[in-house]
Amino acid sequence: MRYIFLLVLAFGAKAQTDTADLIGSLIDKSGEPLAQVTVHLLDLNTQTQTNNQGVFTFEQLPLGEYEIDIEISTQQHYNTSIQHDGTEVTINVDDVALDKLVVSANPLEHNQLKMTTPVSILDEEQLVMDRSLSIDQTLNSITGVNSGSFGAGSGQVVIRGQQGPRVKVLQNNTGLQDASSVSPDHWISSESLLAKQIEVLKGPATLLYGGGAVGGVVNVIDNTIPTTVPDDLDGAIEGRFSDNTIGEQALTFGLDVPMGDQFAAHFSGFQNETDDYQITGEAESEILHDAEGHEEHEEEEEEHEENHGVLENSSVESDGFNLGFSHITDAGHWGVSYSQLNRNYGIPGHAHNDEGHEEEHHDDEEEHEDEHEEEVVRIDLEKQVFKLKGLHRFSEDGFLSQMKMHYANSDYQHVELEGDEVGTVFDNEADEWRVELTHEHVIGFTGVWGLQWNNRDFSAIGEEAYILPSDTQNIGLFLIEERELSQGHLEFGARFDRQQVKTNLFPTLKDNAFSISAGGTWELNDQWTMPINFARAQRLPTAEELFSNQSGAEELIPHLATGTIEIGNIDLTHETANNFDIGLRYRGDKWQFNVSWFYNKVNDFIFLQETHEDHHDDDEEEEHEEYPTFVYQQQNATFKGFEADLTLSIDDAFNNQWAFRLFADATTAKLSKGGYVPRIPANRVGLNVNWSRGPWSVMLDYTHVERQNDLADYELPTASYDDMSLGINWLHFGTRAETLVFLKANNLLDEEIREHASFTKDIAPLPARSISAGLRVSF
Repeated sequence: MRYIFLLVLAFGAKAQTDTADLIGSLIDKSGEPLAQVTVHLLDLNTQTQTNNQGVFTFEQLPLGEYEIDIEISTQQHYNTSIQHDGTEVTINVDDVALDKLVVSANPLEHNQLKMTTPVSILDEEQLVMDRSLSIDQTLNSITGVNSGSFGAGSGQVVIRGQQGPRVKVLQNNTGLQDASSVSPDHWISSESLLAKQIEVLKGPATLLYGGGAVGGVVNVIDNTIPTTVPDDLDGAIEGRFSDNTIGEQALTFGLDVPMGDQFAAHFSGFQNETDDYQITGEAESEILHDAEGHEEHEEEEEEHEENHGVLENSSVESDGFNLGFSHITDAGHWGVSYSQLNRNYGIPGHAHNDEGHEEEHHDDEEEHEDEHEEEVVRIDLEKQVFKLKGLHRFSEDGFLSQMKMHYANSDYQHVELEGDEVGTVFDNEADEWRVELTHEHVIGFTGVWGLQWNNRDFSAIGEEAYILPSDTQNIGLFLIEERELSQGHLEFGARFDRQQVKTNLFPTLKDNAFSISAGGTWELNDQWTMPINFARAQRLPTAEELFSNQSGAEELIPHLATGTIEIGNIDLTHETANNFDIGLRYRGDKWQFNVSWFYNKVNDFIFLQETHEDHHDDDEEEEHEEYPTFVYQQQNATFKGFEADLTLSIDDAFNNQWAFRLFADATTAKLSKGGYVPRIPANRVGLNVNWSRGPWSVMLDYTHVERQNDLADYELPTASYDDMSLGINWLHFGTRAETLVFLKANNLLDEEIREHASFTKDIAPLPARSISAGLRVSF
């Protein structure tokens, strides 16, 4: 790999590209210049501001097409593309589309209006207010996206009812290579405190990132590897804390340092800790309590009173840092980075009794209580990542226009602690290499050809290790082609993956996956756009789905963190998802409208189904009677639903800016032999109201989540709830720094919130009403 990098770097140094200053001016519909407006050059991740005449300048850029984002206010981002040929350009913002940022997870880097599949983006401003202790909670407000929470410390992102290995989470376009797909209690090892932007691609994205992305992709963007040399020292420092409900204390910083004309460095880090968080009522839901048929005794009542209002063992401690360095020229950039993450968090609701539980009853009550003292389960996690990233632009007269390359090496380990004893050690050492070549027009088409290679060495060691050690290798080839039409945009692509999984107990398992997609966006008129997309996507089974509790041991091994017994199936074959998406988008001066319908027929859908069948002998049943048993099964399934939102943005006569947004989403998932797919989120509807004037802004969010009664076998319903939050910001622009003071109240109605997509919904609700505040200084 080192020789490939040196060869490409040497070749890139010889490339010559014509450059010139990119000069433009911004005006409104009356022809007045727009002064002190921030202009983001998205292709190079840099920005500048217009002067008093509305003029902006980017010095010595290679000629070609660029995407820019014009930030008029926190609620108004105008997005357009411009052709840089050395002449000055004039942009009337009222003639371009009001939209969000470019989707960097797409190799063709389209903005949202041009995407054939639904996509949502949280920019840095939104992230300051929406950040949570885990990425699933950070994204929970996006239509079509839900949280499969596991307390405060971890949780899975749910996209259109699909989660786990079907939703791929990336960090700067490369996989995280952790163990989060193994189990919902395993943290998705990406820290949103350091994120600059988070992108969510809904629906199959297997063409881009492989068979694990049949549900969707989440791409977390930061600036760990700089792509431009800053004019001066750039950075930010942020501190936040909350009240006793969560007890959060967090500090984060980021710094971009120029090192001459062609070199830049990046430093960032964070530290965060919380207490066991407070809840509304009891940890165990009334639905579960009634289903178990409990008879209240005095001893139980005393225990409930003692634990009332607090979710025991839900605290979190985490820290980490990033170091990055880049060489940047007119022809591109090449850089390296090193990151380390540490996290220690509790698994609420899964305490286990020690060996004294089976001993004889002692007359001495105090001694008896000591021997029955419960041991909590915590996870102690460490991850180190080395990355190499590069972009090279070829000369304009060639067939290839640019090449992107990503390489990541991850060393991940987490230890499941039962009290002071080690239960299981999960190790995941992985490499990922990805290269993308972009070509110029061929019979009207431009596109990207790519190669992706992954190697994953996974093991679970210890008395409680329930998954066989395995080595998984995958190689994928893909292409995406597009053509601009007079009234729209046409796109198609294909991908082939070859996977082999090795273990010591079974012959090497080999399987292929082939995925295709075709779609387009049709401009019905200047304001209405209709995207249509079809994808046939295949997903290969993971080592966890194949080999859990397949060691041949006489006893089944429970997964302590989830409190379940999970049984794999070596006869699993690949899934095939046939997904059809159609949408309608409207962009006007004041109104915006988005709606998307999807229908996804999944053949041989793999799911973890709870069963009451007897998988062990009488002695083992007595030992593990407290653990429910789940078995990996396959059956055809159908997912269907919609996401919709309607936004009105107005300026009143008193210089107040208002934005009102109504939204709703719904997903239904049924198995072909009858019954529902487990853990499908309930329907939601909500309202967002944003007000801003001068340095002040206020955000009020309300969401109603319906009761979920569409249940799989052995699944319990989940009660409806109403969630309301309020945020207040004060932003000050100084001569050298920008200061943001923010205050946010979550769960204002103090509701008992349980998410149906969560494995622990009936034993671990979300926090009660909480208030957090923070200060962010950018310079």
